[in-house]
Amino acid sequence: DEKEHPRFKRVHDDLLLVMELTLSEALTGFKKVVETLDKRNLLICSQPGEVIKPEDFRSIDDEGMPRYKNPFLKGKLILKFDVTFPEKIDVE
Repeated sequence: DEKEHPRFKRVHDDLLLVMELTLSEALTGFKKVVETLDKRNLLICSQPGEVIKPEDFRSIDDEGMPRYKNPFLKGKLILKFDVTFPEKIDVE
């Protein structure tokens, strides 16, 4: 039986995770740890100079749900980035 999860949403064999980033993280880079459903920790980071735009996607192979009748193959973990913009920026 499938249960809803507070962070992950299942899409067939893939898992979707919405990752919130600040504007600063989206522009200058980030490193975040994501705990998987099987309690492992994945380090998610952006490359130097890479800009993450709102609604950008990234996928990680073999980090989704096991495939039907073949539990050794897994779907993808799909990251959807939600960039939070500040209401106001200090001029200084």
